[in-house]
Amino acid sequence: MWFKVDDSFFSNPKTAMLSDGATALWLRSGSWSAQQLTGGFVPARMVPMFRGSDDSVRELCDVGLWERDDERDGYWFHDWSDYQPDGEEVDALRRKRSEAGKRGADRRWKRKTVDENGKNGKTDGKCHGKLMANAWQTDGKSMANSCPVPVPVPDKKEKEEYSSSFSKEIGLNDFELVREKAHANAAIIRDYPNLDLSDAWNAFAARHYGETRTVNDWCRQWKGWCQRRANMSGIPPSKRHVHTWKCRHVLEALGRDEETAQADEKACELADKLNKEKS
Repeated sequence: MWFKVDDSFFSNPKTAMLSDGATALWLRSGSWSAQQLTGGFVPARMVPMFRGSDDSVRELCDVGLWERDDERDGYWFHDWSDYQPDGEEVDALRRKRSEAGKRGADRRWKRKTVDENGKNGKTDGKCHGKLMANAWQTDGKSMANSCPVPVPVPDKKEKEEYSSSFSKEIGLNDFELVREKAHANAAIIRDYPNLDLSDAWNAFAARHYGETRTVNDWCRQWKGWCQRRANMSGIPPSKRHVHTWKCRHVLEALGRDEETAQADEKACELADKLNKEKS
């Protein structure tokens, strides 16, 4: 399964000024979260495994790519459910691929599943009396599990919790209590600080009374509702200014203008410093 990265990642204001360390941490942790179906959650204990530093973690939180969860001692990818497939879809696709692979192996090696006496005729990884080089495939194991590098994974209980929380349909009252609703509220307040969130929620609850949806669907509905409500009310989105090598703050500090602006090391370092000071 893939961890999706937007093709404008290199030029997005949130990511263009990221250090190499923070970028690598974001990519490694994202691919791990997609593989383990954590729903975008990265435990703090995993950061050293991804060779991440405290500065890189702080960078990702400052630009809004990560959100800290003190209760669970970890970090959430911002808007994970908007861009990555949910756990139920991934599980179904993995099962489908696994079954297709087994059928293909059976056809390739012309195995018998039931002999003429009605007994199980599996060859147990053997073909014509020889061990199959890829016999591990018949055990349902993934290629990643044969890797000699130890990779920490969530325990069974934690994994089941992730899967069930994203596939179970709940009502509005239950959605109001889950942590994803709090994360959605934080994102809405950051983007539209002048929006009356209580008034928006009352209208949203009245519109969707009695409905049931998954947590991901509720989050998408709620964010879209607030965005449309803000647009209809003429409330502009609030975007944090990100300093770059050619913004007026850097140009004034270096005594330059737009004509003499250069993307040199000095300008980039100053922009990075201003962004850290502001956060």
